[in-house]
Amino acid sequence: MPHTAAGWRVWWQLARPFSLTASIVPVLVGSAVAFATLREIPRPDLLLAMLVASVLIQIATNMFNEYFDFKHGLDTLQTVGIAGAIVRGLVPASTVFKAATACYVIALVLGLYIVFRTSPVVLLLGLASAAGGYLYTGGPRPIAYTPFGELEVFIFMGPVIVGLAYFIQAGSFAPSAIWASLPVACLVAAILLANNVRDVVADGRVGRRTVPVVLGRKAGLGVFVALVAGAYVVATAAVALGFLPLSALLPLLTIPMPFRLVRLYAATEEPSRLNAGVRGSAALHARFGLLFASGIALGPLLGWQPPAF
Repeated sequence: MPHTAAGWRVWWQLARPFSLTASIVPVLVGSAVAFATLREIPRPDLLLAMLVASVLIQIATNMFNEYFDFKHGLDTLQTVGIAGAIVRGLVPASTVFKAATACYVIALVLGLYIVFRTSPVVLLLGLASAAGGYLYTGGPRPIAYTPFGELEVFIFMGPVIVGLAYFIQAGSFAPSAIWASLPVACLVAAILLANNVRDVVADGRVGRRTVPVVLGRKAGLGVFVALVAGAYVVATAAVALGFLPLSALLPLLTIPMPFRLVRLYAATEEPSRLNAGVRGSAALHARFGLLFASGIALGPLLGWQPPAF
């Protein structure tokens, strides 16, 4: 890797730091449910290990995206929303691939430590998450080039990561953790959809069959609205049914954000301007998620008890 200041900035951009809360939030939410249920975090070392492993897998996924999109001829100097390190000749493509692989190796070591302390179930789900990250743009049939990208991130960066974060603390799965995972899943899928609505013309030109390409831009934006609205509706329903504490409604403070995002997408189709919409969707996920995790963790102060099953 480059050792100059400029070189470090290039690697920072390849990691796409604005997006990394997408892997941090589900770990915090799952851990918050465990804390509210157990009144403690019995294995803080495993929380830290999972947090680092989750971020490393996402960094690797971002780098694999850059590598495979370049190899498939999708990225050019004019492409909006990429780090651009490979197309600008700042880092060889093979080096980016090796760096992504190194992130996976470190995440695997951390994952094996968690497995040693918990259960083989963690290994299976962790390997599935890593494979999903690679196959998103790698392999013979990249998921990113189909209408199923949002579904993949919904599953893996929602129920899987939230459920795992809960499991490594509590030693089991619970309905409260699943309910808590769904708003997180909706908003992380919305980040990807915001990206795909922005790129609908460029993706259609190279044969990438994303949701907005298949259904049309207007329908794609409609799905985005449904996902964002779904996050608030599900969180409210989980509280109303007693699966989460009343304080889990703290994310309602973020409601003005999605209205601004929808107005932006309705006002322009210019990719360079809509880049702010993608980052805004990531910021919505981060703020909602941090408030959500904080609200859930505050549950014991309100006397909340998880429902008995």
